[in-house]
Amino acid sequence: MIFIKKILPNLLVLSSILMMFIVSQTSNNQEIQEIFRLIDDLATNLILVIVAITLGLFVAQYLYVLVGLVAAMALVVMVPALNTALNLSVDYVLACGLVCLGFSAISNIYANYRGIE
Repeated sequence: MIFIKKILPNLLVLSSILMMFIVSQTSNNQEIQEIFRLIDDLATNLILVIVAITLGLFVAQYLYVLVGLVAAMALVVMVPALNTALNLSVDYVLACGLVCLGFSAISNIYANYRGIE
């Protein structure tokens, strides 16, 4: 039961990313498909992937990672001054956030599974 409580937020994040992909493919939504193209490019960014895996492995409560990344994405998207100062687009911020959430969820599942054995 404890294992289910630890793994549930991770599975919710991964399933929501998968559902976004399926909905974008079936509805032929070009904006969301462009975000997934950016995700495909960012998944090869080694520094971003290492940071996401480190977050997933070393933060015991994945809910902190989830809330922190979503809050950071919301802050950058909602405050236009940050977008112009950092020269970021909303699509790029969402793609970076989804890459971090996905890789950190996978590594957190691994960390919890390793601890159960």
